[in-house]
Amino acid sequence: MTQQDVYRELSKKLMMEHSSILPEIWNSICSLEEAEIINALPATAEDLASRFAKPQEEMQSLLENLYHRGVVFDYVRDGATHYRMPRHVVQFHDATILWDEAPQEMMDLWIEFGETDYPRLLELVTQIRMPAFMRVIPINETLATKNQVLAYEDALQLLENASTIAVTTCVCRKLLKKCENAIENCIQINKGAEYNLKRGTGRAIGIEEAKQILKDAQASGLVHLTENIGGKSNVICNCCTCCCEMLRFATDSRTKGVLAPSRYRATVNEEDCTACEVCVDICPVGSISMSRGEVALVEAETCIGCGLCATLCPVAAISLIEVRSEEFIPMK
Repeated sequence: MTQQDVYRELSKKLMMEHSSILPEIWNSICSLEEAEIINALPATAEDLASRFAKPQEEMQSLLENLYHRGVVFDYVRDGATHYRMPRHVVQFHDATILWDEAPQEMMDLWIEFGETDYPRLLELVTQIRMPAFMRVIPINETLATKNQVLAYEDALQLLENASTIAVTTCVCRKLLKKCENAIENCIQINKGAEYNLKRGTGRAIGIEEAKQILKDAQASGLVHLTENIGGKSNVICNCCTCCCEMLRFATDSRTKGVLAPSRYRATVNEEDCTACEVCVDICPVGSISMSRGEVALVEAETCIGCGLCATLCPVAAISLIEVRSEEFIPMK
């Protein structure tokens, strides 16, 4: 297999067969031989050593180096350590950007990918109504009634139920550098935390520091996102509209399928509203306007139910109401 063929094959396995940029990204990260080894995954170091006629220690060292770069992941099955390639392009993106020694060439290519090939993928996701990659977590204290909130859509409960907590650099802000928001505020939990601690790309934190990160994020107008799957989550992102690889595409009708809203929607108590327009300014997706300049008006179709408007309303005139059933969140 030629160099061009193997990098394209790896891109195909990430559902990006027609991308012209992803093969270049692979090329900037790994050699042809390394790419051929990645293309042979999943496998153990022993299996790969035999297949590629290398001493097992040399193969083990090579795999650990690729793990460090974020292009292979490990897991244990039947007592043996196996290696696999990234499951999808988002995992590939995030893991490689956290690689401290990543070449600038790779970073520049990821920026180009985010402006060209990635939006085309999101258009397809939206058109065929694939499950969204991520979903919004509502700010719990903004809910009109709290008894219906599920454990896996409550950021505080996610933290309290987590076996391990870590914090990593926000890969989106590290890459794009379009704002001054905090960069070390991507909360990893459970397997996500274990992976980043093992790899050295995360810092272990306690629940109180994690809660403070959430509070600081809310105060800065950042939106909490997690994986769009019910059950045990692995990450709580705190996202801005200028850099986030999910949130910045959520306002475009062609690509909005990348992000699922929460099960809630903002509602305004017209009698309490003072028309201060704080909610208009803070809404990350532009869903709030002023009706005749007298009261805030929420556009139901575009509200993502994050709760930022409610938590920052100075007169508590906004709350979140449930508008979608529990079945809205896909289960594993």
